[in-house]
Amino acid sequence: MEKLTSSSVLEKLTAAGGNSAKVAKGDANPIMQSVLSDLPSAMKQLDALRLGSVTKKAVDLSLAEFAKEKWGFAPDANGKPESLLHALGVNTSNCSIEQLYTMPEFNEGYRWLVPEIFRDAIRTGLRKNPVYPNLIASEQTVSQTSITMPEIKMSEATPKIIGEVESIPFGSVSFGQKIVKVNKFGIGLNISDEVLQYSSIDVLAIFLQDMGVQLGNALDTEAFDKLINGDVVGGGDSAAVIGIATANSLAYRDFLKTWIRMGRLGRLPSAIIASEDMTIDTLNLNEFKGFNGQTTTQNIVVRTPIPNAQNVYVHGAIVSADQALFVDPTSALIKLNAQPLRLESERIVAKQINQTVASLTTGFATLFRDARVIMDRSLAYSGNPFPSWMDPTAVERTRFKS
Repeated sequence: MEKLTSSSVLEKLTAAGGNSAKVAKGDANPIMQSVLSDLPSAMKQLDALRLGSVTKKAVDLSLAEFAKEKWGFAPDANGKPESLLHALGVNTSNCSIEQLYTMPEFNEGYRWLVPEIFRDAIRTGLRKNPVYPNLIASEQTVSQTSITMPEIKMSEATPKIIGEVESIPFGSVSFGQKIVKVNKFGIGLNISDEVLQYSSIDVLAIFLQDMGVQLGNALDTEAFDKLINGDVVGGGDSAAVIGIATANSLAYRDFLKTWIRMGRLGRLPSAIIASEDMTIDTLNLNEFKGFNGQTTTQNIVVRTPIPNAQNVYVHGAIVSADQALFVDPTSALIKLNAQPLRLESERIVAKQINQTVASLTTGFATLFRDARVIMDRSLAYSGNPFPSWMDPTAVERTRFKS
């Protein structure tokens, strides 16, 4: 039987809508043989794409995404490569990892699936419930672990009334630089031979997902550190810390003060991060409980932006039980990706275990300092007001001059 080429497999899978269960019966076995034969070189190609090179940035591709591009297998609703595994005769609910190593035919091809199955499970856990994706403006791929970021500071440039044939005056923008470093985050797991032999792939994936969850927690901690302390070596980029109207007596007006000031600066916050105690006391304010029985005779619409909803995250990164971090996710932080999730495994024969290490190289950089504010209820606002660089009043009172 003539071996199908990758392009032929792609053509047949595309005609079947990417679902290997719908290909013609006569094509099923040739497709399986072709894909298994291609797997060693294909997985090396996939790994090279993830590593990147001097001329090409690293790309975070899952097995399902790669299989769709190369052979036409469509991912399932959860982004899993179920159609690919079906075509190869792999049933993850009753097949163990050890069985993949000992498949009677083309076992070399099946062997190359193992690290991808591990990686897919860890990647699922990594994306399960981290907080940081809700606090960043965007993600950018970078080609090195030390990145030079711009630091732009607007100088005062007062608008003026321009007479006929008069020149428009120019202000100036001072341009600085800051060096931001990304770090490698990693976690390892020892997997016994018994687990590989007797646990199904689906059951093992549940435990591997926890590795991803732990990596996600580490990234959350890194993101919060940048939001609170900034990324400038030696300081100078930390979030402003303000007090409340009456120290140790939290009130709704304290939230209004922060929302209105950030709104005037064009940094409308939509997220609050706090400890358990601070969150509970916040939710216990009458204004956050809903209608309190009062009636109003006049509707007032505040045109200065005040958020009508807040995403509240309870997280241990906020060490003080008295503090709450207000964040405008559109302007506060950016995520820098140098190396996507990478998986490496090694068998320790003497201990009959398989060591699996997952790592990725990434980091966060701050954007605008006034897009994050810490409110501390143990401090009085009179002694801890907004800093001068968060005061828009002078600009708002500027009069046009000829």
